[in-house]
Amino acid sequence: MYWRTSVSALLAIILSLLLWQCQGTATTTNTPTVFARFNIRYLAEDQQLRGQAELFSGDSSSVAQPLAIVGGVAFLGSGTQEKRLPGAIRYESTLRVPYLSPTNFSFQLPQREALTQVQLDMAGLDNFEVMQASKAQGLRLRVKGGLEAGESLLLLFTDPNQEARTIVRPGPLNQEGLFIPPDALLHFIPGAYRVYLVKSKETEVTIDNFHYQASVEYYTQEQVFNLVD
Repeated sequence: MYWRTSVSALLAIILSLLLWQCQGTATTTNTPTVFARFNIRYLAEDQQLRGQAELFSGDSSSVAQPLAIVGGVAFLGSGTQEKRLPGAIRYESTLRVPYLSPTNFSFQLPQREALTQVQLDMAGLDNFEVMQASKAQGLRLRVKGGLEAGESLLLLFTDPNQEARTIVRPGPLNQEGLFIPPDALLHFIPGAYRVYLVKSKETEVTIDNFHYQASVEYYTQEQVFNLVD
C-alpha cells in the first residue's frame, strides 16, 4: 500500500512539473517585441507628402532584425512600396496632396489578431513672412501655426556667398511673431538671403511589446529678403 501510494504521488509530482514547464514555455514564447521607425515629410512647394515605415523584431533594438509585414503597410489607407535596403525593409509612399494631419500607418503584426495603427499629428505652417531683417535690431518673422511643446522650428538660410546657415527655435511658441536677436546674427553678412523653415516633431511610444519612434517634418516654401546693417 505504501509503495503504491508513493508511486501515485511521484506521478502526480512529475505531471505537475511537466504542466509547469509547458506554461513556462508558453510564457517565454510570447509575442516578440517589435521596434519601428516612422517618418512623415511634407514639401509645401511641391505639395508632396511622403510616409516611410521600417519595422524590426527581436529581444532589443540593438539586435532586432528587419521585419517583413505580410500584406504590407498602408499609409493613409493606401498601399506602400516595399524596398529592401541594407539592414532594413522600408515601406514608402509619396502623394501629391495638400498637407494632412493627422496621418496614419496601419499593418498586421505577427501573432496579433487586431490591426495595428499608428497615428501621427502635427499642425503645418500656413505661411511665414520676414517682417524685419537687421543685424542691429534682429530678425522678425510672422509665422502662422506656432509651436507646441516638443516641436521645433529650423530656419535654413542661404547667404549672399551661397553658404548655408541655420538657427533652431524650440517650442512652445504661442504667438505668430518670431524674433531672432542680433547676437544670433553676429556671423551673418549683409545682403540678399533665401530662407525656408522646417517645423518638426519627434515622439517615442511603447505599447505592450510594440515600441516605435516617429518624426514629422514640414518644409515651407522659400522666401527671399535683404539683411541690412
